[in-house]
Amino acid sequence: MNNEKRLWNLSELEGFNYHRSTIRKKLKQAGIEPIANKGNTPLYDIIQVAPYLCKAPMKETDAPDLMGFKTAAELRAFVQAEREKLSLQQDALQLVATPEMESQLGLVIASMKTFAVNAITRIETAIPNAQPEELELLEDLFNKDLKQVCDEVSSVSS
Repeated sequence: MNNEKRLWNLSELEGFNYHRSTIRKKLKQAGIEPIANKGNTPLYDIIQVAPYLCKAPMKETDAPDLMGFKTAAELRAFVQAEREKLSLQQDALQLVATPEMESQLGLVIASMKTFAVNAITRIETAIPNAQPEELELLEDLFNKDLKQVCDEVSSVSS
């Protein structure tokens, strides 16, 4: 067996997903010293250091809920991207705040009701010989249409 393959430097030990400084700290805490040097580069026996650099598996109860993301960093990046997207949409006026939308819908409905009342009055004025029953029928039709439009607008805003 070739012992050189067992001897790893800090750059190679980064394969355990730790930074060099963290590796040094972990090995120092474990009391592990380099067993050789290649030039000025310390070399460690991989068989000796691996147990101290392997991450202990998390118990499922200890694991945070990462919503399917592998790391908390990925989750944070996703949340930040969604916040930025929302902010851009609001800036581009693609989204309207709920109170503003409700206020605008109220104005539209009030305007439509005013139109219906004014339309009946104008018809009465323009056609002086219109019968009251005809005007009532016309008003009922306007109210039915107005209610249908209001219902459609309300269902869209929900």
